[in-house]
Amino acid sequence: METMQIIEIVAATIGILYLWLEMRASMWLWPVGTVLPFFYIYISWQSQVYGNVLVNIYYVIASVLGWIAWHRRRGKEETGEPQITRIPRRELAIALLATALLVSGLTLLYKSVMGSPFPLFDAVATSVSFVGMWLLAKAYVEVWYCWFISNVIYSVLYFVQGFDITGALFIVYTAISVMGAVRWYRLEAKQHEAKA
Repeated sequence: METMQIIEIVAATIGILYLWLEMRASMWLWPVGTVLPFFYIYISWQSQVYGNVLVNIYYVIASVLGWIAWHRRRGKEETGEPQITRIPRRELAIALLATALLVSGLTLLYKSVMGSPFPLFDAVATSVSFVGMWLLAKAYVEVWYCWFISNVIYSVLYFVQGFDITGALFIVYTAISVMGAVRWYRLEAKQHEAKA
């Protein structure tokens, strides 16, 4: 087995743990989330999926900030889990505008500066992931739409570049995104009922 395949398998294992923790709305997703990106920075650079390099640098920072935000919110909740909510319309509009602006800027950057083989797809996946981390820190249930979109795109990009283990992992991530959305919608409804 080649070194890159071993790195991909280790990253996949940590990635599945991360998503399991996220699906359960566990505080421990954040420390795992600070380790996982380092594997994907390396894998993404090797596979020329440059957007995912930026995403994972951002994930390290966002994981630290998310951990702090959830820790503060958790202290206020009796259950110990963060209050899952739906995104308000104003913040949804901001998220959509931010995504559109990021896609425009990153497509140009990836195409002209970084020489990405798939600049538009890479930019969409990157932008949606950036916005997704912001939604996750706020514990908005809609984060799972971001993960679904980015995981589908990254899966295709990795398969096309010959990184089959990572491509397969992103298919698993896509399935977990659906399960995570279902679970978070249930948690949100349960928490809403408890407050009523």
